[in-house]
Formats: sequence, C-alpha cells, structure tokens
Amino acid sequence: MKRATEVVKEISQALRAVDEQLRHHPYPEALERGEVPVNALRAFPGTQYHVATSDLRSMGMMVQRFGHTPARGFLNGILQGEIAALEGLRVMARRLGMTQEDLERYEVTPEGFAYATNMAWMAANVSVAELMVGILVNFPAWGHTCGRMSRALRARYGFTEQETVFLDAFANMPPIEDTALPIIQEGLDQGVEPRLLHRAARFFQAYEKMFWDAMMAAARSP
Repeated sequence: MKRATEVVKEISQALRAVDEQLRHHPYPEALERGEVPVNALRAFPGTQYHVATSDLRSMGMMVQRFGHTPARGFLNGILQGEIAALEGLRVMARRLGMTQEDLERYEVTPEGFAYATNMAWMAANVSVAELMVGILVNFPAWGHTCGRMSRALRARYGFTEQETVFLDAFANMPPIEDTALPIIQEGLDQGVEPRLLHRAARFFQAYEKMFWDAMMAAARSP
C-alpha cells in the first residue's frame, strides 16, 4: 500500500492551508467565547437536518453501488451511523426549542447545503477510491470541530452530554486508515488517477469549510 500512503500524504500536504483554516475556524472560537447568540445556534441543527437526510440517501446509493467491494461493511456502518445521528440531532434541536416541523421547514442556505450536494454528486459519479480518500481526509476535520462545538455548548450554553450526543458521536470516531488505504490502493491498481483522488479530497474540505462559514454567517446575522 505504499503508493496509496504516498498519495494520501501528498493530498494532506496540498490541503494543509485549508486544514489549518478548519482547525482554527472562527465559528467554534466564537462558541468557546460564548459570543454566538442562542437563537443563532438553531442554524446548526436546522442545516444539519437537511444535510443528514440528504446524506442518508447518498449513503444508500453508495452501498448499492459499492456493495460488492471491500468497502461494503464500512459504508453500511456510516449509513447506520447517519440514522442514529439524526435522533441525536433532534435532541439538540429540542434543547433549542425546535420541533420536527421546524427542522423540516428550516430554510437552508446554499453555502450550508453545499457539502450535501457534493456528497450526492460523489455517490452517483465517483469511484469508491475517490469517495474513501475524501472521507479519510474529511472526517477528522469534521470530528475535530464537532468536538470543540460540543465542549463549548456544555461550558458556555448549559447543554448536557445527552444534548451534545450528535456532536460527540462524530468527535469520537475511530481512525479509518486501516480500512481506507487498501480501498484506495485497489482503486489506484485499477487505474484511478491520483489527480481524481486529489480532487475528491479537495472538494470535501472546501465544502466542509463552506459549511462552517455558513454557521459563522448565521451567528453574525441580526
């Protein structure tokens, strides 16, 4: 798997700048200072509800497309995790006074929904290797920010551990290198071009940043 490891290392180096922007994003920093108005916190479950329900369909498509590959078990696990995460999101929403109808009627911004749009495009169009490299690069960044948000909500906004379970599930995801690298290597062996792997990872991280930028914009809105 030397080639897969080298490609992933190249991708990580190429995305170092955006990774740093994600690690030091102003939204979790504003939460840690208690500067995001409580009403503005609703943008997170409101947006994530639509992202998560879209991602459920995308993951279902991925399981269908790649169910014959070694990625089947991993993708099934993500699908089940998305289902469980939705209930945690509803708990967070209720803490903020949002009903199921509020979640369904929440008006998502294009920037907030862009990540889900990319996921749906990937589900329909890319190889399993491209998908896996995107997830490998993206999930740690997402989990890191979710962890910061969870701690800030408990420290500054009075949330309980039960009310941050959605965030904590992502913050505590185990490493996936041992699963992802063989799948990426197989893709390379079958002719997937490294440039496509680079593009997949770049798209994931760019849309991840766009999501948090949308949360910051909501926090600053009157």
